[in-house]
Amino acid sequence: MKKRTAYGLGPDQLARLLCMGLQSTGCRKGADSGLMAAQMLQQMLSAELPLDPSQPDSLPTVLNWPPDQVLAAAGRTMSDLLLDSGTHLAVFKTLKEYAKGLIRGGAEDAKGAAATVIYYAAIAGALVFHNQRITEHSYEKLHDAYDKLLQKPWIPHELKNLFERARTICGEQRGKPG
Repeated sequence: MKKRTAYGLGPDQLARLLCMGLQSTGCRKGADSGLMAAQMLQQMLSAELPLDPSQPDSLPTVLNWPPDQVLAAAGRTMSDLLLDSGTHLAVFKTLKEYAKGLIRGGAEDAKGAAATVIYYAAIAGALVFHNQRITEHSYEKLHDAYDKLLQKPWIPHELKNLFERARTICGEQRGKPG
């Protein structure tokens, strides 16, 4: 079943609609990069996770997941796992490292932007659903990153809700040790 958002449109359709609106206001370059990032993000989020270690695009540390989580992730999309409160902490860590690898691997602009969103979504999922920080970034830095991500019009609403919740947690934790 394909997820739908506002007015019965899918996230990719909303991204294209947003791009058309931005183009009509003269923001072509920003609209093009936003559209490309939105399309790449949607593609990455909607793909089923590659769980086969013999495949080159497989998540590298999937074998470190608890066995029940490997079975639970089979056939699910990255979006499903990032937004599910039942996702195991090890899965969030793996998704974060996977996205970090894409970013460090010199992913082109759109893929790098999409990978950055997934990176911060995995961190947000761990914070929101497990009350665990799975990064060395300070709460202040995370708060600022979520502020910036919430400004991006091409990020799906569901992820923005997760980012908003994570930003609130980070705001409450700023200045506290740990």
